[in-house]
Amino acid sequence: MIRLIEYEFPYDELYLKPISDCHIGDIRFNEDKLQKDVDWISEKENRVTFLNGDIMNCATIRSISNTYQSDLTPRQELHYSRRVFNPIADSVLFINEGNHERRISKDVSIDPSEELAFTLGCHYGKEGTFIKLKVGKKKPQIYTLYASHGFTGSRTVGGKANRLEKLQQSFVVDAYVISHSHQQILFPKEIYVPDIRTNKVHKKEQMFINTGHYLKWGGYAETKAYPPSKLGSPTLIFSGTDHNISGIIGR
Repeated sequence: MIRLIEYEFPYDELYLKPISDCHIGDIRFNEDKLQKDVDWISEKENRVTFLNGDIMNCATIRSISNTYQSDLTPRQELHYSRRVFNPIADSVLFINEGNHERRISKDVSIDPSEELAFTLGCHYGKEGTFIKLKVGKKKPQIYTLYASHGFTGSRTVGGKANRLEKLQQSFVVDAYVISHSHQQILFPKEIYVPDIRTNKVHKKEQMFINTGHYLKWGGYAETKAYPPSKLGSPTLIFSGTDHNISGIIGR
């Protein structure tokens, strides 16, 4: 059964910065950039995150990733992840599995993403997570969001954006979040929804987000001729005073 996980935040604004595709253990993992974003989240109570897959690189002898180009073993990557995210454990809403962690769970049934979620004490969604956010004080604004690590083979920004937008064909939420493609993308849309109770048609604003990554360019990306892309992740801003979602590309 698909569950809707609910969170309440008594703030005028809620800042949500999803983190994904850190690839901890890869020799090109940018530790400083990840720590900077973790520190930013920790600075204020109204800043939260969720981890949307490929947090760990999980190179194995049967994987595309080269074990000889890893600084850490999968076990060490899990320990590192626990250390870096534990200071903001109360700000991590949930964790989804990425295709890199799936290498381990597929081979030996031990899911490193689930182990990390257990350590941080947060919900584990595996393939994807639906959440409900109540933001505000007297009259909280209600938002729905869906997040999944996702997948796409597209090389272009447009192709990646098209894959993200296709989520709208399966369900309707206020914000859609996927990762995997190492490309920060953020764009709004509007749809119209008939209300059969009042015989009115309401405008619904939606936000589409593709998160970023924390890998310096080179290696596999260079071999496949993928262009460099901006590190970090977008931040979503949920208003607690009126129903509005805005966002900024990560700096």
